[in-house]
Amino acid sequence: MLSFASAIADWFRDPSSTPSTGPRTPLPNTTHASNLATFFCLSRPTPTRPALPPELILQILAHPTRWLLTHVGTANAVRVSNKDLPIITLPPFTTVEIKTLQRIIFRFRSKDQGHSWDRVNHGTYGGSWTWFEAVVRNGKPCGPDGPDLHGALEDKVRKRFELQRNRHAGMRFEDYEIVFEDGDVRMTELKSLLSEGDVLELRACARFPAWVNNIDEAKVEVWCLDDLGKRR
Repeated sequence: MLSFASAIADWFRDPSSTPSTGPRTPLPNTTHASNLATFFCLSRPTPTRPALPPELILQILAHPTRWLLTHVGTANAVRVSNKDLPIITLPPFTTVEIKTLQRIIFRFRSKDQGHSWDRVNHGTYGGSWTWFEAVVRNGKPCGPDGPDLHGALEDKVRKRFELQRNRHAGMRFEDYEIVFEDGDVRMTELKSLLSEGDVLELRACARFPAWVNNIDEAKVEVWCLDDLGKRR
């Protein structure tokens, strides 16, 4: 029985136990309630196995397929010219979410205006003046209705992370996916900056009047470890 439990723990701990070469995708239907039920069931003995120790159960629940989708934001088609525009703003982070933050996925489908005088950089990412940023800012309102001016929002910005430039003079929409993973440099810095009440934005940026950031769609997902405590 103990060897069976060890095998379970090893499978969840060892990425080579799955044929996929990429990160395991969390399951969208995983909920805090289902994780609590899993813990309850595994901590009780059955006719075919003993109760699993809490430490082993927590290792199982730390597997990416048991993470919680705590925030998701989407954006439809939008056209941005000569400015920075927040196209997705997630709800404020809680202390628990910051502590258990594991992965943030930014997805967008975009292109620039499709032409420029700088023919040398056509088809490359050089000399591109349309791009995307992840922005961490204080989400606490500065008035009864919160900050309603761009300048007021900028005063609250803690950090801007450049995510991706559009292909220079791109003729077709392209799909991009940028992942912040627990333990990498960007996620480590982001978590060190976050405080309760802060928000995360996906901004579409374009500089100079002739440059246009065309977004077909965008999505941001935030995945957190379930510590089995109260989520709020």
